[in-house]
Amino acid sequence: MSVGKVSLFTFETYKHKRFMKKLFTLLCFGCILFMSSSTVYGQDADEIINNYIETIGGADQLEKMKSVKMTGKASSFGMEFPITIINQAPGKMKMTLVFQGKELTQMAFDGETAWTTNMMTMEPEKMEAEQTEIFKQTMDFPDPLLNYKDKGYTVSLEGEKEIEGTPCHKIKLSRGTVKVDGKDENLETFYYFDKESLVPIMQEDYALIGEMKGKSTETYFSDYDEVDGLIFPFTMVQKIDGQVMMEGTMEVININPEIETNAFAFPEK
Repeated sequence: MSVGKVSLFTFETYKHKRFMKKLFTLLCFGCILFMSSSTVYGQDADEIINNYIETIGGADQLEKMKSVKMTGKASSFGMEFPITIINQAPGKMKMTLVFQGKELTQMAFDGETAWTTNMMTMEPEKMEAEQTEIFKQTMDFPDPLLNYKDKGYTVSLEGEKEIEGTPCHKIKLSRGTVKVDGKDENLETFYYFDKESLVPIMQEDYALIGEMKGKSTETYFSDYDEVDGLIFPFTMVQKIDGQVMMEGTMEVININPEIETNAFAFPEK
């Protein structure tokens, strides 16, 4: 089952029901739950992440999601085109777009090989070894923050910051290191969690290779809504060093769709 984008009221109502259920359970065990400025200030990274996982549907529901397919539209530099994103556990992904009537693979990873469509030749092309290694260490479905300790990751609370006027908690996720030009580079992602809605409204990464090395990529998330018991952002905006590169709006999200066996594989000639 899937749903299209609905009003924010649905998300707020969903959160309210989950919160009331949680509060009722705590009271049954004789606990007293209250919010104060000192309580919020004392939050640590684990509490923020646990609240986030619970808000979007809970760990059990997330673990049942083995794949997802999202379809919608994206725009970049004045051009609009259909877009499809497919993810499958544990780390396979593929993003395709339709440009001038032809389907192009923006990026894909089958667990071993990362590849894309060369925009000059319009032919599939494998990515460099270092980029592929980054994919191997960072592709993590359904959510890298889910059971992060079991994966060997670490997190830290990096303080607070306003993102476009919204007060947020800043969380750093560290996945270890990767070799780039013979040097160890840290694999880090920064998440900015809205202190009120408990979901991330921005994710920040830094390029480790190529001409973009050192530049920040910010992905903004909005229009969160429910699909089969899980909360997804339906709108994503990607910026590089503050400049908008792409905007995407999902129209339909399908959980656990049937996916062809070779959907992610590099098309050998």
